[in-house]
Amino acid sequence: MRIEFKTAHRGYVLSLEQDLFGFYVLIRRWYGLSNRRGGMKREVFDDEKSALQAFRRVEKLRIRRGYQPSSVSADFPFLV
Repeated sequence: MRIEFKTAHRGYVLSLEQDLFGFYVLIRRWYGLSNRRGGMKREVFDDEKSALQAFRRVEKLRIRRGYQPSSVSADFPFLV
């Protein structure tokens, strides 16, 4: 599951993946559209429910802070 957000000056990618050990990994990447600054954060969850709750919480926070979703993909059928 992946959502990309953008503002006039910044971008943010939020993705949820399952690793080889069965853990769910929430990956956040942020970057500037006019510069090369950015960063990344990973959070690991034991179960799907808590991972989805964290994904939705971050998604709502991005929208409240003025980001607009620019692309959405659901690559993993277990998360839809």
